[in-house]
Amino acid sequence: MAIDPYPHQLRVYELLAQGKSVILRAPTGSGKTQASLYPFLASMDPQSTMWGQLPRKCIYSVPMRVLAKQFHTEYTEIVRRYNKMYAVDVSTSIQIGDMPQDRELTSNLIFATIDQTLSSFLMSPYGLSYGKANLNLGAILSSYLVFDEFHLYDPDSTLPTTLQMLRMLQGITPFVLMTATFSDKLVQRLADKLGAEVVGLSDEDRA
Repeated sequence: MAIDPYPHQLRVYELLAQGKSVILRAPTGSGKTQASLYPFLASMDPQSTMWGQLPRKCIYSVPMRVLAKQFHTEYTEIVRRYNKMYAVDVSTSIQIGDMPQDRELTSNLIFATIDQTLSSFLMSPYGLSYGKANLNLGAILSSYLVFDEFHLYDPDSTLPTTLQMLRMLQGITPFVLMTATFSDKLVQRLADKLGAEVVGLSDEDRA
């Protein structure tokens, strides 16, 4: 996160610390990724006031492989520096079709395409036998879940399935759902259905 975080980034941090899930509506380039991942990294540091407030696993889901690769490359380096600076041991991995590094979702911070996340929740994970399918479901249930670029999810498949999953996991699994284009009205309707708090940019942030 930046040295001087934006108000919407601080608000996401505060809500997650209170045990609440969040729907963040903000444009590309406004620091959504930092807003969702900084609280997770802080929760891994015993010296932080956020320590233990989130699960020790985060699954960061995106609609396209290119995004998963981009975030994995960027945050592997960020986490490496974070581990050295705070003497912690956070692991990262990527789970996509052409880079299936973490079929059993064992790392602390996992970047995945949304189909990988949903198949794990539905106990049909790619590349695992049926006998091991429960391992990935357990990983989903015990993770902090982040869904980025939600407006790009397929409206006939991954979008409604993700919403149904989050409705089923209310009160069990904390999440941040992030979008750049959904209207205020639609975002509020989603928040009401999912039991989440809405965070948006102030006029100052937009400027």
